[in-house]
Amino acid sequence: MGFEYLNGDKPFYSENELVDTFSEILDLYIYYLYKYHSWVGPENNLQGMLGVVVTRTEFEKNLTRASDSRCMMALTDDERAELLRLREYFVARCFKTSENNGNFPALRLVSVFSLDCFELFCILTLFCCEINQKYEKLFAYIQDDIAKKTPTAETMIRLFGEPLDRVSDYFVYFTSDSVMGRFLVSSDGFGLGRATLKLTSQIMNYFTGGGEPDYAVDFWDCGSELHPLYAYKDIASCALGSVKVPVSGKTSLVVFSGMRGSGRRFQVKHCAAALGENVLFADISEIFQGDDAESRLSSLICERVIKGCAVCLTGLEYLLDEERQDSLVNFSSFLRRNQKWLGNRLYMTSEKKWTDPRLGENIIKLDFEILEADEASRLALWKAFTAGMSLDSDISPEEMAAKFRFTPGQIKSAAERAADLNLMSGGAVVSAENLHECCYAQVVAGLNTLATPIKPAYSWEDLVLPQQEINLLKEACTHVKYRHQVYGSWGMGRRAAYGRGLSVLFSGPPGTGKTMAAQVITNQLHMQLYKIQISQIVSKYIGETEKNLRQVFTEARNANCILFFDEMDALFGKRSEVKDSHDRNANIETAYLLQQLEEYDGVVLMATNLLQNIDEAFMRRINFVISFPFPDVPTRKRLWEKMLDTGAPVDDYIDYDFLAENFKIAGGNIKNCAVHAAFLAAAEGAPISMRHLVSSVVTEQRKNNIVVLREDLKEYADLVFGE
Repeated sequence: MGFEYLNGDKPFYSENELVDTFSEILDLYIYYLYKYHSWVGPENNLQGMLGVVVTRTEFEKNLTRASDSRCMMALTDDERAELLRLREYFVARCFKTSENNGNFPALRLVSVFSLDCFELFCILTLFCCEINQKYEKLFAYIQDDIAKKTPTAETMIRLFGEPLDRVSDYFVYFTSDSVMGRFLVSSDGFGLGRATLKLTSQIMNYFTGGGEPDYAVDFWDCGSELHPLYAYKDIASCALGSVKVPVSGKTSLVVFSGMRGSGRRFQVKHCAAALGENVLFADISEIFQGDDAESRLSSLICERVIKGCAVCLTGLEYLLDEERQDSLVNFSSFLRRNQKWLGNRLYMTSEKKWTDPRLGENIIKLDFEILEADEASRLALWKAFTAGMSLDSDISPEEMAAKFRFTPGQIKSAAERAADLNLMSGGAVVSAENLHECCYAQVVAGLNTLATPIKPAYSWEDLVLPQQEINLLKEACTHVKYRHQVYGSWGMGRRAAYGRGLSVLFSGPPGTGKTMAAQVITNQLHMQLYKIQISQIVSKYIGETEKNLRQVFTEARNANCILFFDEMDALFGKRSEVKDSHDRNANIETAYLLQQLEEYDGVVLMATNLLQNIDEAFMRRINFVISFPFPDVPTRKRLWEKMLDTGAPVDDYIDYDFLAENFKIAGGNIKNCAVHAAFLAAAEGAPISMRHLVSSVVTEQRKNNIVVLREDLKEYADLVFGE
């Protein structure tokens, strides 16, 4: 290209034209530097270059390099005027391009980082070095070192410094606190003057439109579709009000803390959307992997500035761990030092509160804690995320909000998963079973060491009890199904601020169906059942029992499950007069358990054989006490009939009246007898008959140290004892 007719009013029409034009100007700058180099020039034919041999001539010329302390000292006035004229021409065209909305990467950097002409020329020079191999040899030759294939800071200054300015005055452009030194240019670490320079990988990627950072970054566009806020609207309003009007020269650090799935990122998006700003999300735990956390943070801030967006650092709790206090201190220091590049707002999310920021006076920290969603908020979320879904008549958003103390994220995931499963199966409505299954897929139960999960296998039809007791069991279920209506809509919650959980006590002899009733309730409520291992709860060490109980109730609350305490009199026994330390500790354990039970707002089922041993204070906290009487003759007959009504082959004649009248055994024993008889029949390849049943009864009674005499079997004695 010739420069005879320079028109500075003409914009660059493409980035390639801009780079090509600069490359030709750069070549002229390099030529003049070469022409007046102290020992390298057109008239010099030295062969001992590259610093290997220092000739006498070279040594003498180095002693007389006083002119090198200033830029372009050796150039003639015409040569200086030519370089300045080209510089003005190039800058004018860049300015014209920007006026015409030419958003080329180089011009974008000038705008967002307020770069001057010297900095722009340095950046473009390094870019030309990356894309054109010829500059490797040129700069290696000029710098007298084959290893220095890109310019050093000193070379840059001698190329582009203002004529007659001191070289030393320009080194400030390359310090670690400068824009280039911090965000745009990296060096090989050999010192400020001797270090060769190159564009950071991020800036190079920005120029070429490729590459990804070595940590996860998620760019969110404020123009994208965003769900409305169904919960925590007060927090969103307060956060927006706090940052809507920025304070000049200061950065608002907006920290949303709360449990996973509580909607912390969602709050950030809503706040940013209201302010019309995009957000760059990055995980702190990934940034601080390895030893280059500060360079990654600088890269992130550079990305923020280039894209003109806000930054949200997620996972702050990673740095709040006691083992990472040094990293936290370094992080705070980085924010203080780079405050002017953070923008008006910097968002953060954390599971823990950050109580000791030490951020300096120019960073205003704003904390917004997202607590557990109350039942009204959960109901709003369930209604919103199930809108348009056809739900089984057996379930309702009110019931789901009462049973599952979910975060917004868990509710959203459960509803979407249920909708997807329903679509895949082609179902007309979302069944209660599928929706609850999707709900439990959102939780992780940590009860396995202290409790055993029980898969409920029984329904109302399997339960043989007096109708009055069955009615009580059904009434107990209504405390869960209609909880929101009673405590919320009807205002009873104002009179019952605590103790809203459902506690049911089953009392009766062994084998009368207490465990079966627990499974029936679990099935009716579509929940999960965990049977507490008393042996794992009670400890001989002081304080361990209370610790285990606290873990049980905490995990049960997180898992939204039903707790089942069998033989609970071992835990809920009557408090006694304190005669020694053992009595005192036992009373403390009982009192602590009573406290946990009253504070727990889930479902607790308990069973005992010894109702008289239960502490009176505990009885006050029970919603239902349901008796399981020893079965009478009619009940035992129904139990026998139900146990054999399974589809198994049964002989045409079974004397149910005889079995019920002559053997006073509970339902659990009848179940054992029926199962054992089925195995006897299967071994013979015959239907279940009276012979198998009577024989199994004798075996069952013998197990309980009861001898069955021949006369006890009456007309069926020969089936067991023979003739």
